[in-house]
Amino acid sequence: MKILLALRPCSPGLAHRVAADEALAKALGAKPNPAVGYLFPRFFDAAGPVLPRLLQLADGEAVSFLRDLQCTPAELESCTHFEALCRSTIGQSRADSKATMTAYHQDTLHSTASRWAVRLPQRIYLSKPVAESAISHVDEWTGEYVLGPQAAQALRASGLTGFELRPVLHQKAGTPEAAAQHLVARELLPAALEDGTTFESFDDGPRQPSTPRRYGLLSYPQGALDASPDLARTAEPWGAWRTPVWIARQPARAWFEAAQVRGWKFQPVLAAGSRLHAEHGQRWGELLATLRGAGAGVIA
Repeated sequence: MKILLALRPCSPGLAHRVAADEALAKALGAKPNPAVGYLFPRFFDAAGPVLPRLLQLADGEAVSFLRDLQCTPAELESCTHFEALCRSTIGQSRADSKATMTAYHQDTLHSTASRWAVRLPQRIYLSKPVAESAISHVDEWTGEYVLGPQAAQALRASGLTGFELRPVLHQKAGTPEAAAQHLVARELLPAALEDGTTFESFDDGPRQPSTPRRYGLLSYPQGALDASPDLARTAEPWGAWRTPVWIARQPARAWFEAAQVRGWKFQPVLAAGSRLHAEHGQRWGELLATLRGAGAGVIA
């Protein structure tokens, strides 16, 4: 397991100091930028030599990072459940976005097994066609996924459990009404564990309900997901617009990859007490302590 970081935009002074360090600039993928001097989009291993050198150059200046996580094939095979990560996004028109937002506000937040309520959209508006064999996130803000016609037909025939497919609304003129399908969950999971890699935030201000955020992987008590269907959504609003994220059992992950349905990447969901769970907690604990000691942070 590797925790990967990428430097968020920083001050022009620090950007130029980093870019002047040839090895560091190469490791971070330095790219000139007229606003801040340089951007550094490349992810690096947080346990390697790059981070100490970068923090040294920052010299106390507040910096932040994006995070990612890389597991070996063996580590992936050892897990029973996976979180689906977006690797394909399709934009809405202004009219689509307005109609979807109206539908969202007509529904109420739903209570769950966690201490948070979630939004479970039932209607998605999208005029653009979805690629035949893709599963795509609808715009950046919805939290919802749609499948192209070929992918939807294959998923219906897959024998996988825990989902429904509903027609996407406001299709592009001339496109068959049921060409793309909205993926809807039949079931929400038990509450995830709250540990050192999770925290509470108030995205809409202190008077609004809190939202959960995290640095690392999702974890559950041992055996908590044994009875879950092949596809389900979390009891917490980890996703956009207070939506839950999708969790897939190992057979569902295998099916998506074998069927070559493009648009989802899978990262492990951990069982408390497992070797991977212990390693995950230790690595994040050490990394967060290092970052906080230098006045740095991770954008979850």
